[in-house]
Amino acid sequence: CSNSRYQKISITKALDETGTDSWAIPGGSVFKLHDFGFRGVSSVESAAIGGCAHLVNFLGTDTVASMVCAKKYYNATHISGHSIPASEHSTITSWGAEGELDAFKNMLESYPTGLVACVSDSYDIFRACGEYWGDKLKDMIKGRIGEGKFGRLVVRPDSGDPATTCKKILDILFEKFAEDCTTTRTGHKQLPDYIRVIQGDGVDYESIPKILDTLAAAGYAAENMVFGSGGALLQKLNRDTFKCAFKCSFIEFESGEVREVFKDPITDKGKSSKKGRLTLQLASDFPSPAAADVYKPREGDTGVVGGTGFLHFSPCKKYVTVASGKGDPAKDLLVEVFRNGSIPKAADWDLGAIRARAEEGIVTADGKPAGAFIKA
Repeated sequence: CSNSRYQKISITKALDETGTDSWAIPGGSVFKLHDFGFRGVSSVESAAIGGCAHLVNFLGTDTVASMVCAKKYYNATHISGHSIPASEHSTITSWGAEGELDAFKNMLESYPTGLVACVSDSYDIFRACGEYWGDKLKDMIKGRIGEGKFGRLVVRPDSGDPATTCKKILDILFEKFAEDCTTTRTGHKQLPDYIRVIQGDGVDYESIPKILDTLAAAGYAAENMVFGSGGALLQKLNRDTFKCAFKCSFIEFESGEVREVFKDPITDKGKSSKKGRLTLQLASDFPSPAAADVYKPREGDTGVVGGTGFLHFSPCKKYVTVASGKGDPAKDLLVEVFRNGSIPKAADWDLGAIRARAEEGIVTADGKPAGAFIKA
């Protein structure tokens, strides 16, 4: 969920800076990162868990298991994810290199209304954009929007350097569809509503800002782009991604004896663990802590093993983990949300409520909410 949300923040920032004004569904960021990850993870369970976490932030998914998870465990009462008809390479290459144009035309004819995505890099993505989509099939694409109907072609590259390839594709499409292109309030160029580009290769939380920065520098609005992410979205992470580890911190013997448990390797201060009974509280509960109470790691080879102090303040200074049983359990921010397959607070923490909470703090440059869920 944090991985997906971080990418939402990057996309939202780029949309705002390049002139997006509409944040309500289906606009804004909610359909800007599509989950392609089902086939790239270790199991159906992995797909369900990771995919459901992604649905906290976005509405686009091809991972059906994620929606089952959202309904079963998080009381999703409506369809929690959406997708569109889309080709994959074999459905294009099976027509042969000489039949690629006919394969593209078949996609447009098979899905004459609504949105349709077509992978276009099987042989030459730039020829596909210039000669096929921008010339021979141009009228079919433009004809998808008319009185009483809306349709859109989403062109999908799937190879090459993402930022460089996407910029060159937009250069071609803006030349070919120049008569209908517009500019946003910030002066960035925007394709007509009947065509967009989806980058689905090499996409993760690091590459998305690079791609969007490159396009913005070239004068293109982020609205022109959609992203798809597979294993990098659902499974390209581990406990070191957020430096997260669970350690035993306290034991109580049958005799009643209690003992604080911790590790403090002399070779790596970053692997020292907190000790004793722990509570997570607001830092405001300790407005003026004594210097001796604030945790300090062991100093040198002869320092106090386990460090000194019991108040572990977070880097943002908003929270503090109180160690050694010195916290107030009544003020503990951590509450039980899962036990043996059931979610005790499911009635209060359904998918809608989680989505709204995840959007808190995602705002435009002028402080306005830049999400769709928080308004629901």
